[in-house]
Amino acid sequence: MRKSIFILLLALCASVAHAQNDTKMHDVYAQAENDYKIGRIEQARDILLQNLNGFQGNLRQEALRLIALSYLAQYDMKKTEQYTTMLLEQNPYYSPSSDDPATFVDIMNNIKAGMTATITTASSQAESLAEVPVPTTLITAEMIRNCGGRNLREVLAAYVPGMNLIDCNDDINIAMRGIYSNTQEKILIMLNGHRMNSYMTNAAAPDFSISLEKIKQIEVLRGPASSLYGGVALTGVVNIITKQGADVDGLQARVAAGNYEQIKADGVFGKRYFDVDILVWGSIYRNSGEKRGVPEERRAESPLPMPVNDIYIGRIGRNPSYDFGLQLGWKGFQLLYDTHFSQVVAPYTASTLGMSYDHDRYCTHNGIDPSFSTYSRHAELSYSHYVNNLNLKYAITYDKSDMTQYQVISDAAMPNLGLALGLPATVDSIFKKFGGISRYINAQEQDYGVQVKGGYGYTFNNGHKGVLSFGAEFNHFQLIDIRYQIGYDFEQTFNENPVMRKVGKGKENSADVYLQLKHQWQSIIFNAGLRYDYKRRDDDTEVNEISPRVALILLRPKWNVKLSYSKSFVDAPYFYRKANVMVKALQGTLDGTTNDLEEKVMPERVHSFQLSFASNDWVKGLNFELNGFYNRAEDLIMTHIMDYKNASENQTAGVEFSASYHLPRLTADFNLTWTHTFKSNLMGVELGELLSQYINTDINTNNNTPAIMSNLVIGWQATKYLKLHTHILFEGKQTSYNTDLVQLVRTAADIAAYQKYAAAGMEKEAMAALEDAISHVRQLIMHKDMPARAIVNLGGEYQLGPVTLGLDIHNLLNTRYDRSGMNSNLIPQQGRWFLASVGIKL
Repeated sequence: MRKSIFILLLALCASVAHAQNDTKMHDVYAQAENDYKIGRIEQARDILLQNLNGFQGNLRQEALRLIALSYLAQYDMKKTEQYTTMLLEQNPYYSPSSDDPATFVDIMNNIKAGMTATITTASSQAESLAEVPVPTTLITAEMIRNCGGRNLREVLAAYVPGMNLIDCNDDINIAMRGIYSNTQEKILIMLNGHRMNSYMTNAAAPDFSISLEKIKQIEVLRGPASSLYGGVALTGVVNIITKQGADVDGLQARVAAGNYEQIKADGVFGKRYFDVDILVWGSIYRNSGEKRGVPEERRAESPLPMPVNDIYIGRIGRNPSYDFGLQLGWKGFQLLYDTHFSQVVAPYTASTLGMSYDHDRYCTHNGIDPSFSTYSRHAELSYSHYVNNLNLKYAITYDKSDMTQYQVISDAAMPNLGLALGLPATVDSIFKKFGGISRYINAQEQDYGVQVKGGYGYTFNNGHKGVLSFGAEFNHFQLIDIRYQIGYDFEQTFNENPVMRKVGKGKENSADVYLQLKHQWQSIIFNAGLRYDYKRRDDDTEVNEISPRVALILLRPKWNVKLSYSKSFVDAPYFYRKANVMVKALQGTLDGTTNDLEEKVMPERVHSFQLSFASNDWVKGLNFELNGFYNRAEDLIMTHIMDYKNASENQTAGVEFSASYHLPRLTADFNLTWTHTFKSNLMGVELGELLSQYINTDINTNNNTPAIMSNLVIGWQATKYLKLHTHILFEGKQTSYNTDLVQLVRTAADIAAYQKYAAAGMEKEAMAALEDAISHVRQLIMHKDMPARAIVNLGGEYQLGPVTLGLDIHNLLNTRYDRSGMNSNLIPQQGRWFLASVGIKL
């Protein structure tokens, strides 16, 4: 008993002594901080240096910061960098205060970059690639130049394992691990953390409407990321980080011209004036498209005559694509504004018909000819500040978009098309008589949002440290107006049903909250996050989603191992949900007084398991990563000609390998992906009991995704002034599976005939019509093979003082090949395109 009391007294005395020491050190720091504020810089520095060993935990971090600031005030840059480095070694996640001098912020950022490449997207905090909880690809500005990518989509496909280009005819698209839609809506694209995806369609356009010249780096999370970013982050996140004005320090401009009437101009201006950092950018691009004759085999298989002999590949359209923006920083305030326009002209008619058409013969709507176009504006005003170990950011956001889908269906008349689509008989009779059939959809949206985000960094004396991140967000979405019209005879349109505009417009509110913990003890990092999303839809239904993520990382000096699980979701786009209602109005089955007939489209979900091993500098300059993944997707939305359904599931496994070898004059980046889909249903076809037994819509294999694909990008500084680069893409054999619209039309006609004959008691004729229907429905799943191919891109730059001469050649060998996507026939890809440029830096 006495021994226990003695031990207890000793512990109590130690605790009191420790508390007294903490109080003393707080007093020492408070005195130094007060001296620093009143200008007694040397006294503040000296008292901190004399007592530095006595500071512990968070107080030691603040002491190191104040010492660094004291040396900075005396222009001793070497000592400033020394103690800033010590601070970052103590806490690699430390963020400077908004009140800190801009020079100190620059020094800290430069030291972070020099210590290791850091990203902020994976955990909403600065961390090295080795510490991120999921496999992540970092693409620098130099890598963008090396691959010769002309737009964001091509850059991503060159460097990100698991990403491959998808061509849905009238949209710029990309797939992640075999999951994609009719538009780019499964991958979240952000600009400095600001969402670029439409709130109406969930899609963004990774094309020439996003300038590459302004980019400092691109951070790509491979896998579900709803635990931080909610909806849209279904299969991955792309965060574009712009340069700072100080990075540019002047004006950079480039003009270029090439074949097919290509014209491209880029400009970036950046400066830092004391505490003000400003960056302004602008980019514009146009072309007339690559004119190519329709192959004879394509004509032979077409169900309708093709009076037009040529198609245009890669055509931008009547209006050029552009991107203009401004970024302004002052202390803790940040203003971001970006406006861009994207336009793509489809080579072939819509859906799987895939016929040539007379583009210029169709009338324009609001100055837009047949194309897929989006005009968007994005704005954000934020304020960040640091209170002790707590970093807070507040933001208000505004987004507005005008989207147009103007699709040509057929130049020729199409009997029974209206019947297959369930349209009224009057419409079907006109389709039998007139060609020039098209669909025009235009919608305008806007969204207001407020955000609060924060992170609290902590350390314990026994080696534990970490960051607790949190955030909340509220958004108000409004579809201002929408038009949905069917055209015929090239310039005529059916009278617009007022019910369609009434049921199309609407408002929705959404809110979310997330919490994430990243804790490190010695070589083990535990990273877990949870986010709750709530949305009240326009029809008063509710969406409640919980998105978890958990990861365990073993971190060693030369290698690391990561094991993670994450679940993500994306709510069915507002446009899809309302399109179903408007189609019913078009068919005459909705009176506009109720939503009971609305086809409910629910959120899509993906569960993902990932295990990765990465090494760094086993051989000087060589880094590599090997990642295995398993994805299980459910309730995927499929486009069924005119409406949308949760008709698909997907289970895919794969292995991704990436490696980089960087020397002073030579860089090489390589990736290889193997993907296999072993359970899939990609067809949203409903045929009823009469015919469903004659078709199997289970594909259970890759669709438009090669089993093997790889990229090699090499940059070579040949001389002091000449730099060469090349990109070699290899894609293995692919197969495209889609619903054949022609067979669907024929099946609908056969069923109508069967019902007519059966009602009239003409049993023989009815059975003949049914046999024809069975014959056509067995051919309803169209599948076409695309052979393996290798595409070579080549380019170079020659430096003449402030002037840079450049030449980039896409598809050097002029390889002819096809791609496909959802509801698309095979789409021919661009041949040899070249672009010569002149750049200047002032």
